[in-house]
Amino acid sequence: MNVEKIIKAQSREAMNGKWISLVAGFLLLSAMICLVVTGVDLAVSVFGIRNENGMLKPNTENIFTVIVCTGVLVFMLLTPAKNGFLKICYNIASGKEGELKDVFYFFKRNKFLSALQFNLLLTVRFIVNILIGLIPFFILWAVTYFFSVQLLTTVTANEIAYYIQLVFFITGIVFGIIRSAKLYIADFLFIENDGETENTISASKAILKKHGKDAFRLFISFIPWIALCFFVLPAIYVIPYMSTSFATSSKWLIRLYKDGKIV
Repeated sequence: MNVEKIIKAQSREAMNGKWISLVAGFLLLSAMICLVVTGVDLAVSVFGIRNENGMLKPNTENIFTVIVCTGVLVFMLLTPAKNGFLKICYNIASGKEGELKDVFYFFKRNKFLSALQFNLLLTVRFIVNILIGLIPFFILWAVTYFFSVQLLTTVTANEIAYYIQLVFFITGIVFGIIRSAKLYIADFLFIENDGETENTISASKAILKKHGKDAFRLFISFIPWIALCFFVLPAIYVIPYMSTSFATSSKWLIRLYKDGKIV
């Protein structure tokens, strides 16, 4: 049995009888996200800044920007709930009881700012990784834009350039996601350290420098499961299962790191 199957088997065993907390935590987290999105959409409707075609009305860009920025700010203020859900998964993976109230664990006064700082740091790293992956796309876009008269003189040439740009864009996004996914252990290190951010990112990098391929294979093994999420309802099972599996993997890797077996 390979490592991925062992991790998944251990996760299913740990989750046995604890599905209610996992599913309820996931649904609560999803409800928070839906409330933010619904709030933004409701605000747009209240201010009536869209026309019948769904486009912004003239001179309403500033109002729309304020609404969107407010939505993003509220979303960021709610991100500690993500850490709380992962805490439920990590506790279950560690053989402890996963309690629904842990979704709000990092909203405590002495942990809230730390969780916000940590999540903001990961968000910035995710954006940077996406931008790095999109460098070839930006270069190609600039070349075709500034030299369109010389290079794209036919419809066929324009179509070819469009499809090449699309390929570069998709591969850039995938590159950024994969590169960012390698930091998933940082989330569980943050939980293991009870909200302390010191050395979290550096320890995550040290662990994945040695076991990055194992983490990547575990992620790849879940691609068929992720595909099932397009049917919506299976996500109620897939996301908790996948999160607990990553928590189980992180548990063992963090233990190796603390024992000095990963430097």
